[in-house]
Amino acid sequence: MFGGVCCIGGRRGLFGAASTMIHHVAGFMSSSSRHPHVFQKPMIQQSVSFQSSTFSRRYLSSSSSEDSTSSITLPNKTGDRNGLIRHEVIADDGHPLRVYSRTSTSTNTNSNALLSTGDVNKNHQQRSILLLHGRTWSSQPVFDLRTSPNDDAQQSTLQSLAQLGFNVYAMDFRGFGETPREGAGYTTPRTCVADVKCVIDWITDRHGEETDDETSTDNNNSTSIPGFEDPTKISTKPALLGWSQGALVAQMYAQQHGPSTLSDLILFGSIYDPKVIYPRKPLYDPSGRLISGFGSDALKPPAPEVDNTDIASLEDFTLPGTICDEAALTFSKLALQVDPVKAVWDELHEFNMCNPALLHIPTMVIVGAQDPYVCWAAQRELFDRLGTEDKAMCILPGCDHAAHILKARKMFVRNVAGFLLRKDGF
Repeated sequence: MFGGVCCIGGRRGLFGAASTMIHHVAGFMSSSSRHPHVFQKPMIQQSVSFQSSTFSRRYLSSSSSEDSTSSITLPNKTGDRNGLIRHEVIADDGHPLRVYSRTSTSTNTNSNALLSTGDVNKNHQQRSILLLHGRTWSSQPVFDLRTSPNDDAQQSTLQSLAQLGFNVYAMDFRGFGETPREGAGYTTPRTCVADVKCVIDWITDRHGEETDDETSTDNNNSTSIPGFEDPTKISTKPALLGWSQGALVAQMYAQQHGPSTLSDLILFGSIYDPKVIYPRKPLYDPSGRLISGFGSDALKPPAPEVDNTDIASLEDFTLPGTICDEAALTFSKLALQVDPVKAVWDELHEFNMCNPALLHIPTMVIVGAQDPYVCWAAQRELFDRLGTEDKAMCILPGCDHAAHILKARKMFVRNVAGFLLRKDGF
């Protein structure tokens, strides 16, 4: 495995005058965004609406060769992109959700340059993980950035984790990327959580993940003692990683469904701050019409349509020398291609329910040491108040908000993989 120390504060002034060290018994080494709002003249948005219905089983269509007979109803904005696999998962209300994945291009994941041959147990059971993007940009630019067709620079998080043997997926929230807007065109935290549940259930069904009670591995042969939970026991349920505002969605999901559906939670560059209370919007307009609240009775005005800009697409990169020009410009081009119009978040007061004490699954907090969008006191409180003792906090030196696509991205991938595989080999 990796190292044995996670460092909180690699420089003076991060959490105090002197550096602080937190040790994690599992051992590994040890980064998203409160983006500034951009207000422009609103235009009327034409949204795609779908008839609401209930599905007992999520429908999947895939653009991969393994399912060439399935029909794709969602848009394909970027073409093949050298093997990017597109899936379609139908939410409980009938809305289609775009999910992406990649497969390993290597026949031996243990030989991947990201990890040494001794770091991955050859007999470890293949794990699944779902990645959630942030507030402004969808999954393709965020988790599948490629400056060459074969991703020679290993900039795609999807590809890098697939090379390590993970079943890795990323989804677009409603109004992002290739998942269309719905109704009036707003994206709400509560709807995102419900959609994540659908995708997690689909991943679980797709890979046949077992519950903890059904799992039987070599490291779980100890005598069962009532009330005792073996800290080395491996769960084969999917893991969940959320970046930036997506970390708040991941946290909300884990609070509601975590122990029964997830193995691990990774909060990457979370903008969690207990001092920030999102205000509720008025329920009624001056005429007395219900315009806010969750449910079909609320008649919200159409969401404004505001163009994203090239300047906005580059605002996450704040440290000179941490990303090459080619990668930054490729990100900008791809981001504007898949997200030409800014998604409109609403009902942000739903994030007020985020409470670290309600997280009872293994959790990793990871953040760039120079991330300008996070509150450092909040990061420490987030970690300290987690409702689990199986936890780790990692600070990535020399990184800002988008640590996973900077020059130090391999450090990010190693730590994510290290946390997910920390129990292998027991």
